[in-house]
Amino acid sequence: AIPHLEELCVAHCDLADIESFDSSSENSDEENRLEELFQNLVLLDLSNCQLTSWQRHIMKFRNLPRLESLIVNDNTIDCIEMVTEGDQSAAFPNLTSLQLAGTTISTWTALDQLNSIPSLRSLRLRNTPLTNTLGVGEVRSTAIARLPSLEFFNASPITNRERVEAERRYVSTVSRELLLISSGVILAAERDTDGGESTGDDDSAKQAQMFAKHPQFNVLLEKHKDTMLSLANAGCGSSNQGNIGEEIINVTIRSMAAASCDMEPLRKRLPRSLKVGRIKTMCAKYFRVDIDLQMLHFRAEGDPFPSELDDAEHSLFYYGVNDGAEILVNEIDVEALEREKARELEDHSRRVKEQEQHVTVLQSMKKNDQRINTLAAEM
Repeated sequence: AIPHLEELCVAHCDLADIESFDSSSENSDEENRLEELFQNLVLLDLSNCQLTSWQRHIMKFRNLPRLESLIVNDNTIDCIEMVTEGDQSAAFPNLTSLQLAGTTISTWTALDQLNSIPSLRSLRLRNTPLTNTLGVGEVRSTAIARLPSLEFFNASPITNRERVEAERRYVSTVSRELLLISSGVILAAERDTDGGESTGDDDSAKQAQMFAKHPQFNVLLEKHKDTMLSLANAGCGSSNQGNIGEEIINVTIRSMAAASCDMEPLRKRLPRSLKVGRIKTMCAKYFRVDIDLQMLHFRAEGDPFPSELDDAEHSLFYYGVNDGAEILVNEIDVEALEREKARELEDHSRRVKEQEQHVTVLQSMKKNDQRINTLAAEM
């Protein structure tokens, strides 16, 4: 045993053969041996270890009693499978932080079994087939709604307000899909594609599939039902009701530019579908900051780290800008930028000159070696 070991990093090691260890073999009990060997292990880094299956590879470590942080970045794991045949014990009893960046997770249902780890508080999920096809805001909002125990997502804290908004938005989205199924819109579209006919059984099967895809829906619906009914009744005449992208949010736009930092901030009610480019135009008119020199960032309530709004064609919803957020307007310092470019050019020229000198020295040494070899051969 290694009783004092608390952190272990085996990143970039090939551990693909770990599945060959069989806990039922006559001479070993791998899970128990791991549990005894690493009794006090708190952090385990398995990044880029050629692991391909959560059940066959990662579950080998499920009984580590004090494991709190597990890193499995850059492994081709496409699904979280927590159930192991014949094992009724709770897996990863103290796990609070999990990193899945760079894995091959491609669906939300592949993550649903993380809810069987009640201690999980932090999840990192980036650069996956799932997240690469969605906006940053949509990924964050959906993860918060589907994983109720999370307190941090991608290292950013989740506020109570953000969770309520994400859960209500999730319920609205799934409810609309169920409504389309019950009204026959989705089935009619599929019938036109497949050339078949719709039946009541098709309707029930489709709804069952929806509930299977969204296991948290009924829980969240019950949790927010009264509030959402009140909001729906209050806004029943609105043409924007029910459209996520058209939700109206309150934002404060504050200038950090030298010439306008003392101006009163703009307080606006904006649709979440509004593009960043439109906000830049608004800031140019009010704060007199050239659009081409603007750098916009936003920060949510309680989040100390602003996120950049770096694409004028994306919307506030894409970046996850929620009600009560603050947008910061910075101005690029052209002179400082030019100085930086000049410094980079000077550094590049210096490195080229040093390389040329190095090559000259090597060539000179090579010629001297050749002369010495020639003289030695003549002697």
